[in-house]
Amino acid sequence: MKVQIGKMILYGALSALFYIVVPLVLFEILEAYNIMTFDTTFKTVIIIFGIIGVVISMLRHLFPKDTPANRWVAFGATIYSGIYLFYMFGGFTAGVSLGTYRIDLPMIQVLLGLQLIAWLLLGSSGIRALQYLVEAIELRKKKEYSVTVRKQFKLSTLFKIFGTIMSLGIAGYFGSLVYSGMNLGFGNYSYDYNHDPGALPLDLSDDTINLTFSFDVSNQGIYAIYDVSIDLALYTVTTGNASALPENEKIGESSNIDLGTFHSFTTTPDNNITVNIDPTYIVGFVTTNATLEFQISFSTLYAGIFIELNISIQSFWPGIP
Repeated sequence: MKVQIGKMILYGALSALFYIVVPLVLFEILEAYNIMTFDTTFKTVIIIFGIIGVVISMLRHLFPKDTPANRWVAFGATIYSGIYLFYMFGGFTAGVSLGTYRIDLPMIQVLLGLQLIAWLLLGSSGIRALQYLVEAIELRKKKEYSVTVRKQFKLSTLFKIFGTIMSLGIAGYFGSLVYSGMNLGFGNYSYDYNHDPGALPLDLSDDTINLTFSFDVSNQGIYAIYDVSIDLALYTVTTGNASALPENEKIGESSNIDLGTFHSFTTTPDNNITVNIDPTYIVGFVTTNATLEFQISFSTLYAGIFIELNISIQSFWPGIP
C-alpha cells in the first residue's frame, strides 16, 4: 500500500490553518477591537484540539482514497471535526442556557448562547461520517450497499446527499442570521416622569416619583424576537450635590418586565418601562440635577439563539422646579 507523504504534509498544513491559525488570528482581531474577549483556557483547549486535528488529518491522507484505511480514518476525522466545532460554539457549556461568546462594545454587552449552531454542526458532521463508515465497510467487504427511495441509491451516496443538504441548510441559516441581525434596531430612547407631592405639598419626604423609560423596537429581520424580558436599573453618575443625592448609586429599578414577542418585519414604538425612585433618594432627586444612567438588560430567544443584551444609556436630569 502506497503511503502519500506529499498529501499528508499538504493537508496537515491546511488543517493547521483551519484548526489553529484562523481561530487564533480571529480571536486576536476581535480582542484588539474590544469586540470579544476569550480566556486563556479556551485558547489553550483550541490549540490542543487543533494539534490533534492536524495529526488526524495527516493520518487520513496517509493512505489512498480507495482503501478501507483511508475511509476509516476519514470517518474518525469527520467525527472529530464535529466535536471540535461543537466545542467552538459552546456545546459543552453544561447546565446553562447561554454559551461561550460575549461581545463587549462601548455601552453595549451581548452574551450569545450558540448551542443550536453547535448541535447543527455536530449533526452535519455525524451524517457525513456515516458516508465514510459505509464506504469503509464496502471497500473492506468489496460489496456495495443500496437503499430504495422510489429508486435505488448507494447507501453512502444517500448519506452524502443528506450531508450536503444539511450543510447548505446550515450555510443558509448563518446567512439569514447575518441579514436579520443587521436589520434589528432599538432606538428613540426617551423618558418622562410623574411626580406625586403626596398629602403634604411642602414636605418632600412623602413625595413619590417614577420615571417612564420609552423606546422603539424595529425588527425587520426574518425571525421573531421571542420571550423578551427586561430588567432596568437607574443609577446616578454625577450629581449637582453629592451630599443630597449620592453619585454612582442605584436609585431605582424595575425587574422581570415581560414584553412578549416582537414579530418579524415590524416596528413596535413606545415600549414603556416604569421605574419607581427609591424613597430614600426622593428629596435629593427632586432638588438636585444629575447625570443618570439607565442600565437595561434584555434576555430573549432569537432564531434559536439565547441572547442577553445589556445596554447603558445616560441622560441629564434637571431636578424638579
